[in-house]
Amino acid sequence: MPTKTGHLVLADISGYTAFVADTELEHSREILSELLETMVRCLGQHLTIGQIEGDAIFALGEKLPADPVAWLEDCFFRFHRHLNRIKTVTTCPCKACANVGILTLKFVCHYGEYLPQTFGNKETFVGNAVNMVHRLLKNKVPSREYLLVTRTALERFPAAVRSQTTPHREDYDLGGVDCGWMDLSALRNDPRAREEVKTVDEQHAQLRTEAIVDAPRDVVWTVLTDPTMRRQWMGVERLDYKPGTRHTLVGAEYHCIHGEGQETVFRVAEALEPDRMTMAAPMGGVLMWQTTQLHDEDDGRTRVISRFRFDAPKGVGGMIRGLVTKRIMKKYADRYSSSIARDAEALAKRSAGQVAAPTPG
Repeated sequence: MPTKTGHLVLADISGYTAFVADTELEHSREILSELLETMVRCLGQHLTIGQIEGDAIFALGEKLPADPVAWLEDCFFRFHRHLNRIKTVTTCPCKACANVGILTLKFVCHYGEYLPQTFGNKETFVGNAVNMVHRLLKNKVPSREYLLVTRTALERFPAAVRSQTTPHREDYDLGGVDCGWMDLSALRNDPRAREEVKTVDEQHAQLRTEAIVDAPRDVVWTVLTDPTMRRQWMGVERLDYKPGTRHTLVGAEYHCIHGEGQETVFRVAEALEPDRMTMAAPMGGVLMWQTTQLHDEDDGRTRVISRFRFDAPKGVGGMIRGLVTKRIMKKYADRYSSSIARDAEALAKRSAGQVAAPTPG
């Protein structure tokens, strides 16, 4: 294979060695797996994942987004949002679950030549640039959470970004490496590092549907959340499900594929089984929030109430987008409401062994 030239990024979880040394291995491994998956999704948006290296992700590629720092800061936010979700949903008293807050993230970026090599069915990457980006993890940067960028990589960053970095130099046995670095520790307290949840109540609902379903609440909850059943009542071609935090629904994503290049992602922001679920979905520049509540009726039926709000950009253009999105969702919401009732009632009958025999034609 020919030699390639491009960007090399190493994202490393800070504090993991101490975290593992003092915690239960099984739970710490589950936590690491979820955090690594979050990082792979983010880095994989613009780079090829070269290797998962214990508690780090090595990624590389020819191009970065126009603002590389903003992209890596978003990766940092997504990492900490997932970390905060783990802290929120876990009820386990073990040390791994209790101490997860000590973990954080750092990045090292370099630019240079690398050579892909294949051994068996596994592709690896070699070269001086690969060695350098890994060596730079051992550095004198006075922080646990930072972005360290070599001069050769910085030269390819926008000028406004270069001016934000602090000059830094690392000296190794083969010579010195000039870099710039940015402290990311303040971003932990940024609101974007925490999961936003906008539960839609009656006062703020811009759209509302209600139905009485002849099925118990737990059955309706199953129809709402089971990926296979959700694909059926939504009527989409395909639905890809990404599990939430610590085997819960919080943070889960339903990727609904409507056709070629048409995808809507519903992210679960809140799940109080079997009472209430709040989801968020971006739609044409508008962020839709949907809260669905289930109430027991006296006769064993369930009242299903769905409330929607549409967060649109400011200005006339945003207002028009919000109105268009609301009109579109009104059509789908009514259809979904009846489809959920139909499927929940059918599931309740099957569960009770009361499926009616087909009527002879």
